[in-house]
Amino acid sequence: MRPRLRPPVPDFRYRPAQTITLDLDAAQVGEAVQPDYVFRAEQRVLLLEDRDEFREVLHDYLAYRSFQVTSVPSGVEGLREIMKDPFDLIICDMMMPQVGGEMFYWAVTRARPAAAQRFIFFTGHQNNPRINFFFQRVKATVLIKPFKLQALDSAIANVVRKLG
Repeated sequence: MRPRLRPPVPDFRYRPAQTITLDLDAAQVGEAVQPDYVFRAEQRVLLLEDRDEFREVLHDYLAYRSFQVTSVPSGVEGLREIMKDPFDLIICDMMMPQVGGEMFYWAVTRARPAAAQRFIFFTGHQNNPRINFFFQRVKATVLIKPFKLQALDSAIANVVRKLG
């Protein structure tokens, strides 16, 4: 008699249960949602987010908005990508394993100083004094999780306008 196979038990030690909330503004049927800024299709975006589901949603949304998106789950992989090619925008989570957003920022700007103005950070830890000090120090564009995709569009438009 063959032993009965049981499905693997999920390992929640490394990924505690989390809820992803994306507040999408619904348009009326047949009404197209028009952004207040037109993004150029050739703009390259590096997206860093360790949570697969959130990264995939943001990746798909940015691709839908006609960006060329490279998404990675960690700062280590982000550093590999940024050393290969420069990016027009870098959208980065603050809390990631190994190399977090702050360490990633300092490593990137040391190698590519012009990238300093291309960052948009997002975090769910807005009450962390260390993170807030970092944001103030680098004059960062910041989104607080959960955020609306319209807020992401606005943050991108602001960074692009600053770059000229």
